[in-house]
Amino acid sequence: MKDCFYCGSPVDDQATRCSYCGAHQKAYRMIIASSNQAYNEGLVRAKRHDLSGAMVCLSRALRYNKKNTDARNLLGLVYMEFGEPVLALREWVISKSFAPEENEADRYLDMVQRQSGMFDRIDNATKKFNQAIAYCQDGNYDLARIQLKRVLSSNPKMVRAHQLLALLDIREEKYIEANRSLSAAARIDTNNALTTTYQQEVRVHLAEARKNNKKKKAQQSRVVDFTDGNDTVRMPRQTFIEALDNSKSGLFNILIGGVIGVLVCVFLVMPTIKQKANSDAASALVNANSQAASSQSDANSLKEEVKQLQKKLDKYEGQADVKGSYEQLLVAENAVKEKDNDAASTALEKVNKTLLDTNGKSIYEEVAKSVDAQVMKEKYQEGRDLMASGDYAKAIQAFKTVIKIDETYENGDALYRLAESFEKNGDTDKAVKYYTKVAEDYGSFYKGRNSARKVEELKAASEEAEDTQR
Repeated sequence: MKDCFYCGSPVDDQATRCSYCGAHQKAYRMIIASSNQAYNEGLVRAKRHDLSGAMVCLSRALRYNKKNTDARNLLGLVYMEFGEPVLALREWVISKSFAPEENEADRYLDMVQRQSGMFDRIDNATKKFNQAIAYCQDGNYDLARIQLKRVLSSNPKMVRAHQLLALLDIREEKYIEANRSLSAAARIDTNNALTTTYQQEVRVHLAEARKNNKKKKAQQSRVVDFTDGNDTVRMPRQTFIEALDNSKSGLFNILIGGVIGVLVCVFLVMPTIKQKANSDAASALVNANSQAASSQSDANSLKEEVKQLQKKLDKYEGQADVKGSYEQLLVAENAVKEKDNDAASTALEKVNKTLLDTNGKSIYEEVAKSVDAQVMKEKYQEGRDLMASGDYAKAIQAFKTVIKIDETYENGDALYRLAESFEKNGDTDKAVKYYTKVAEDYGSFYKGRNSARKVEELKAASEEAEDTQR
């Protein structure tokens, strides 16, 4: 017995119409069967990791029967595997609204709630992917590449991110890297039409590259290199017969050329040489006088030309440094993620901030802020440990590094400890200088009042020492 789709009354499995409302049941059963068939096909495709095909089949199953909770729950799982958690949640919530009891969607939603950090990470990756698309539309392809690598570090299963990164590699003719990204996308979704299209394009270019490499190797195999003194001579390979034939024809050509050369020299070259000698002797005196007059102006014009060329060179070098700055910015960002502050600082020093655009400068500031915060934390703790061990000279250097970045670090505590280190190291003048700074900036706190008292004590002790020396 099943319920009538129209009035909900029980209907016998063999009945063609509902006995209560008269609704036709045969067409409804055909629709339900089609929905279940599409679900089964989608299940088979999902097991084969054909996620795109599974989405098509499961969507068709839901068009036939929107209350097919098995198809809807499986579609949510496919979306999650595809790297689209928001779409997965949507399907599970709808499924639960149709079948509140004994629904697998409850288990999936509980799993997401228990792993809220994972979901937030994937959701942020989706936002970064949208930002990468905006960068591509604006022509900022380097920033788009940075964002996509962030996306894939958070959500490695996001097929669209792999495809877009491959598209950027194809644009720059980096076909090996593009093929690597597309292979990763194909492992997630084996029958994605867009991935297949990109792979076909990449394979064509890789085949051309291999063909060109074979031609180069074949050409190199037909060439012989040998050394003549300090020079390397390259000539094509020849068989013995070819070399002998070439030597005979070459000898005959040399003899003919020699005869023609003698005749040309006698009848053409010698008269021309005599005429030119007379002409050169007459113009030599004129040239000597004109060269002396024009040498100064030539020197000035050459200096001006050198200046113009130097300006063009500086401009070209500035443009060439843009790519290097973005590459070093990416190195610094990765070093921060790996908590390698020395590498991050070194990379940031190589970045020319003036060549970055607005988004690049924003990322630069974010990375620099992260590096500075970690450096201050490490140096501050190092200074405290050195003070505790009595090594005040090294403690001074550690605290100087902190206040060079931020004088107000730890509400002025780093500045106060620097003054205290100078005092204990015997440098009264420097101690008074920094105690005075603390007293002026933090007068309402204990450290400010104590610093003011220290200034008075140190000055009094200094004056007393001077009186004693007198």
